[in-house]
Amino acid sequence: MTSAKLLVLLGALAASAQATDYFFRFVGGNAVTHGQRLRLNNSIPLISPGVTAAPYNDADHFSRISVVDASPSTLFVVPTNPHPPPVPGYYGLSGAEGVPDTFRLLQSYHPADEPAPFLYQAWELVTKCDGSALLRYANDPYDERRWVAVKETTQAGVVRWVPWWIKPTAENFATLAAWDLEVADLELVVATGPVASNAPGGVVE
Repeated sequence: MTSAKLLVLLGALAASAQATDYFFRFVGGNAVTHGQRLRLNNSIPLISPGVTAAPYNDADHFSRISVVDASPSTLFVVPTNPHPPPVPGYYGLSGAEGVPDTFRLLQSYHPADEPAPFLYQAWELVTKCDGSALLRYANDPYDERRWVAVKETTQAGVVRWVPWWIKPTAENFATLAAWDLEVADLELVVATGPVASNAPGGVVE
């Protein structure tokens, strides 16, 4: 193949790879979680999105990601409150809390520096017959893992539900039994409206 043809081919591939913005949304669980889009709040010491009961704090921005349709293996952070200025970031699964086969959904601007294990390069989207897209992570050939919403309280006393990707095993049974959790899937919904730092939820809708 000549250099000219290669450049044309690469240009065509780049043009076909379009990015789409999404929000995360819980499906199922309880009256607080079901249908609610995740908002980014600080949980100590990790930065993890979650949902709370109404009334909602407009300063808690919806967690927004960008997915390249041709390669949805990474979830790029779309900053909605760029202070400091935006830097490349990703959503990943953190196992830093040390519970076997359980991973917290976590935003990181420096994934290479996160305590291992931190998984962020093999996300998958499962499209249902109704067109909705459910979020999964690779290496689950027997469909043994699931999303759950785990109840936690921040240092400020805010009660919220955060997503964890878990595989129930004998090793983590006692820990999971002690958690206040609900089985709830995690869906991606197309984000409409431009980012706006001062708008409720960080988006103009």
